[in-house]
Amino acid sequence: MQDFGENIQQAHNEKLGRHLVAAINIEPGDTLLEERPLLVAPHWECHQLKCAQCLQESYVMCRRCQVFPLCMDCGQHDDFECEFFASGAGKAICKDILVKNYGICGLLKLLLLLDNPETKGDCQGLVETPINLSDYRDGEGMWQEHEELVVRPLMESGLVAVLPAQQLTSDTLHAHCIRIDSNSFEVTARDGDTLKGVFVCGASLPHSCVPNTVVALDEQFNMKLYAAVCLQPGDIIYNSYTNPLMGTSQRQHQLRLSRRLECSCSRCLDPTEMGTHMSSMKCRECEGGFSVCEIEPNGRLGDWRCPDCGALLTAAEVHELQAEVGAALVEARGELQVYESLLTQYGPLLHPNHFMLLDIKQNIASILRAAALMNSMEQPCKKLLARRVELCSDLLPVCRAVVPGISKLYAIGLFEYLLALVELVELQFAESDLNKKEYAHLRTASLVAKEAMDLLRFEPENSAEGYLSDRIAMELERIESDLKKYGR
Repeated sequence: MQDFGENIQQAHNEKLGRHLVAAINIEPGDTLLEERPLLVAPHWECHQLKCAQCLQESYVMCRRCQVFPLCMDCGQHDDFECEFFASGAGKAICKDILVKNYGICGLLKLLLLLDNPETKGDCQGLVETPINLSDYRDGEGMWQEHEELVVRPLMESGLVAVLPAQQLTSDTLHAHCIRIDSNSFEVTARDGDTLKGVFVCGASLPHSCVPNTVVALDEQFNMKLYAAVCLQPGDIIYNSYTNPLMGTSQRQHQLRLSRRLECSCSRCLDPTEMGTHMSSMKCRECEGGFSVCEIEPNGRLGDWRCPDCGALLTAAEVHELQAEVGAALVEARGELQVYESLLTQYGPLLHPNHFMLLDIKQNIASILRAAALMNSMEQPCKKLLARRVELCSDLLPVCRAVVPGISKLYAIGLFEYLLALVELVELQFAESDLNKKEYAHLRTASLVAKEAMDLLRFEPENSAEGYLSDRIAMELERIESDLKKYGR
């Protein structure tokens, strides 16, 4: 299932358990691990049937087993799955088991892999992972979601009785659901729908909010893990399981819910979040000051305090304000002017790089890009295009700082900035606001395109990022042609 390169090796310690470390000096872009998914399945809440082979939407069932969906282009699916329901132990199970409860699909696939002697061994690294169910039983929604969408329907289906060797109980099924969630990366089907791909090794690496690796996934859901920065022998191989554009309290909350861990990485222990101030507040007492979150000795987040004047802002006050902004974002409902009003309203209270202001700016930039793509601006306004360039530019330093080294986040940010900049410059030139000499501002766009392509050069050609690199190359060719045309 996985192929370890010679440049990494397994290690073990009390804190992390079994993990991977660099065996030699490793350069950015060097491949560390390649792995095929153990299984790929829809999210628990998915109700749309998907082809068991290619995972695109399907409304037709396999003629042989009559249980798994197949699209018109796929004539068959996994032999063991099909045989199990066609003439094997599961032949008496209701054929509508997936039609009525499609949420069980991922767990059903795992149970069949465990029942198949040829694939059972591939699952051991996953199912042997200890799960403390008491940590989840009273959790915020996860346990109830598993119970209603997966565990109860499976228990009532009769499947447990025909898989006696696995000694399945309600708790066993809950533990498997948690293992699937904890060892999944989001992958994308050819039709654009998101799925979860279970990777026994790649998704079980220790977490850091400042990862030293990059995860690449191709169209067949194969994973390649490569180095984002230089690694030295003994360096622990880290991945990240949170959104880097979240603030520290939000990342830690997500990690507690999804992985039951407390992160103490360099970013979480830095009140300024690597100099970005993504969680900092404007000081209410002194002009120009910013209150940063105090980190307690145990790593827990405390109150906010201004380093300049010492003024205190309690954690309760900060959380109340963030809840208010979050609710306002929900109510914005994609309205451009509402988002701009939120920036005006909350800008004086938060650091310009605060993650909630960045969220608002991303929403505004997305609306402006969608408007351009749909030609909803009959005569594109230079002011709006300039606004989009400004917003994209604001995001770039933060994207660069929070994911050092080779960064897909920064590459995508550069691409958005590139599109906005090219569109604005070309409009200005068309309206004679730029002369031929000034048109060489496109050289900036050329440099941006080259930097983005350089960051994506290790991505598989048949991946979303690989196709993005091709798109950027086309833009670069057009830019260079225009620059040559005008002799600049």
